[in-house]
Amino acid sequence: MPSIKERRIRFSQNFLHDRRLVARLVARSSLESHDVVVEIGPGRGIITEALAQRCAHVLAVEQDPHQVGVLRERFGAGGKVTVFPANFLEFPLPATDYKVFANIPYRITTAIVSKLTSGVSPPADSYLVMQREAADKFAGVSKETLVAVVLKPRFDLDIVHRFQRSDFVPAPNVESVLLRLRRRGVPLLPQEHEQRFRDLVTAVFGAWQPSVDAALTGLMPHAALVGLRRRHGELLHRRPSQTPFGDWLALFDALLAQDDQRIWKRIQGAENRLVHQQSQLTKQHRTRVARSK
Repeated sequence: MPSIKERRIRFSQNFLHDRRLVARLVARSSLESHDVVVEIGPGRGIITEALAQRCAHVLAVEQDPHQVGVLRERFGAGGKVTVFPANFLEFPLPATDYKVFANIPYRITTAIVSKLTSGVSPPADSYLVMQREAADKFAGVSKETLVAVVLKPRFDLDIVHRFQRSDFVPAPNVESVLLRLRRRGVPLLPQEHEQRFRDLVTAVFGAWQPSVDAALTGLMPHAALVGLRRRHGELLHRRPSQTPFGDWLALFDALLAQDDQRIWKRIQGAENRLVHQQSQLTKQHRTRVARSK
């Protein structure tokens, strides 16, 4: 049987150990007595216990077979906790309303956030323990990022707690925070415009130019860009990462108002192309790792 250290290395988690801290965090969350909550990687169940005391039902998704046994012995069957022995990335999310509260494996943070925010039934609210650097990227702290700008029309993101390294066993060598991703009741963009917005933002960030204006030079007909500069030049002079989210929405509205289909034909599919490129890079990395073993 693998040791605790060997399992931790395999599943890449650092576990919270203070029940009082966990209870305070759960109490300060939006979780209520009628909620169904999904927990990712519950380990031995310190968060699971607090969630079960507060919510109607906990869906605990655990990949480590040893921890699955520990959880089932601890919480039994037919109660408020259902343990699923599964990889969360392959786990079907509930079709009905649910929330998420989890101390997630840091190595798959991006994949977890993508699964929670891009599906047909995203959670109403999520609280995820993750590396501070990753949370800053998702929330657009200090500067906007591609992922922050495409998430914000549908989600409000905020860092709601900063942990001490001593809060975990074993202590991680990075700073950790609790990131909240709250699904907006009314998205800031209508559904029919959302993909165009995501393609626009992806194309501008992906151009790797010193300003939004320079990026659009290669994406728009010259006459259309001249008109945009004349009417909305204040939106174009910053770097994409220094352009506030509100200005991204204003830029999108300005381009829609021009009603020039040539613009959208040039950027159409930008997000899908980026996803495909990233997928290919991931496959290449896995192949190199497999060959090196």
